[in-house]
Amino acid sequence: MILLLRHGQTDWNLEPTRCQGWADVPLNETGRAQARDRGRALRGRGLDLVVTSHLTRARETADIVRAELATGARRPALIVDPRLAESDRGRWEARTFAEIAASKPETWRRYREHPEAFRFPGGETLVEQQRRVLGCLRDVALDGRHALLVTHGGSMRLVRCFTAGAGIAAFHEGEARNGMLLEVADDGLAERIERYLLGNAQAVEARTR
Repeated sequence: MILLLRHGQTDWNLEPTRCQGWADVPLNETGRAQARDRGRALRGRGLDLVVTSHLTRARETADIVRAELATGARRPALIVDPRLAESDRGRWEARTFAEIAASKPETWRRYREHPEAFRFPGGETLVEQQRRVLGCLRDVALDGRHALLVTHGGSMRLVRCFTAGAGIAAFHEGEARNGMLLEVADDGLAERIERYLLGNAQAVEARTR
């Protein structure tokens, strides 16, 4: 069993929402309460391992969830894996989304309409982010323990694009609320990811020849 959890709320998730990316923003009190509630709800699911993004909002969520899952002195093992981090959003980070859309309407339109081909100004592409997130997911599947991955909205969307077979063009479809949980079927998951990543790499190589 593999579960993905989006971190709890931060002040930057409140209107007017700000682009967080790799900016190290802590949880607010609502976010901490969300993490506590989620941890309590996950009791009895047999989680042996928590893997978290290194960014503060995810790491803090993971710590709170693990405390709620503790049985006596025993807690699920913890691994910090930067591959689960949100996309590096470069020069967008710390700006409100409304400001970005108003000041760079053409760039914003490309992000919304063609996420599969978009690179954040001064940052990474969603293709690059998906490859690292799926690499982490593959390694967790190979580990075999019942695991919770604490990550970010963009990372969860990219996993959902993969599992639904929809491609990154579907990045903006559906929701990824703070505290949202996503269960991923792990039967044959590592092999499916490996085939996908190999095919993706070959397609990139072909385009650059």
